[in-house]
Amino acid sequence: MEILGHSQISITMDVYTHVTSDTQREAISHMDRLLRRRLARE
Repeated sequence: MEILGHSQISITMDVYTHVTSDTQREAISHMDRLLRRRLARE
């Protein structure tokens, strides 16, 4: 909520609760790859 600049959590929830499970899985997969690359460099 704060990062997105929303004044209320209800705004954030209204905007983002429609995301499908497939979309969530894809986003998690992308984040996993990015974090693994970053950890591999350290």
